[in-house]
Amino acid sequence: MFHLATFDEIAGVDHGIEVTNPSMVARIRRAADSLGRYEIAARLAQAITEAADAAHTRAFEQAQFGEASADAIVDCEYYDELAAAWSLVAAEHQLITPETILAHDGSVH
Repeated sequence: MFHLATFDEIAGVDHGIEVTNPSMVARIRRAADSLGRYEIAARLAQAITEAADAAHTRAFEQAQFGEASADAIVDCEYYDELAAAWSLVAAEHQLITPETILAHDGSVH
């Protein structure tokens, strides 16, 4: 289910969110302008948690019922985009660097 990626691939995802959902990125950037480093990091952590929860719900429904509900699919896509947008903003505020990502084993649990 999870896939390890290089930092360049992760940066490509961040750049992709600017193309696929520029209004979300603009909204997150405006919100981040009034937040400190720790608040931005907390919002990123919350977005990642919500994305993982939505992915687990979708996977559970697929395993249990053969397909996920429309709500589970939409939630999963939304929270993935939200996490990508907060990741982009965190990188712009220099909260994420290749060294911090590579210092972890890649697991999100």
